[in-house]
Amino acid sequence: MITSIRGTGILLLLFAATFAAPGYASAQPPVPPESGAVLYETTENLSMRALQGGRRRAISELLGTAARGSALCPEALVKDLVPPVPYCVLNSTGSDNISLTTGLGQFNGTVTVVVQEILAGHPTPDSPEVVIAKGRFSGKMDFSPAIVGVPDPFHPGKLMQLPLGSVVGYLSLDGFAKKVPFTGVFRLPFVFPALAGDTPLYLVDPPNFGVPPTFGIAPVAANEMAIGFPTVKFEISF
Repeated sequence: MITSIRGTGILLLLFAATFAAPGYASAQPPVPPESGAVLYETTENLSMRALQGGRRRAISELLGTAARGSALCPEALVKDLVPPVPYCVLNSTGSDNISLTTGLGQFNGTVTVVVQEILAGHPTPDSPEVVIAKGRFSGKMDFSPAIVGVPDPFHPGKLMQLPLGSVVGYLSLDGFAKKVPFTGVFRLPFVFPALAGDTPLYLVDPPNFGVPPTFGIAPVAANEMAIGFPTVKFEISF
């Protein structure tokens, strides 16, 4: 989703974050939040034609984890797995269609729940790929903080754009009849030299952006990078 902001000419400084990452050979996958899930955008294809027509339309591939016992990693799905898993891994494809005037739109996609492959009695070291469930999701998106902006507390009457978006939707897994409501927050990586030099950041506490001691920010961690690029982070709550 970084490219889309570039394409509209919005927040060039904040969203044009492309950094070379140090070697993080020992980095482990991010642990999902309790009872929730977290996904990271690894690739995105954005339609230039849609941009010219005032829309943001893109397809993204995401990789992440879901807490065991959550709607994306039901206990009934994993209770008999050997070896046991502390969480499920998610491979997801999502698409969005957002107005560049309002920042509002829709999203939908599919999710595949996977666990690690076992070869010769040992788990493989690459990302998990054994499919144990498939599902789908859809809902409404609000990217107005990033596209339109919010009132700037430091400059009355003006707007400031924030590297954030949110969603409200439903998801379901095949074999589980119930549709589950969820909410989510997208955190777009950005740089703010006055606070952190060239370090890619997430905005985690908007009301306290720039306020010591935390400044409302958190650095993009080593295991939140994809081949050297800081990723868009998608936090899901049920």
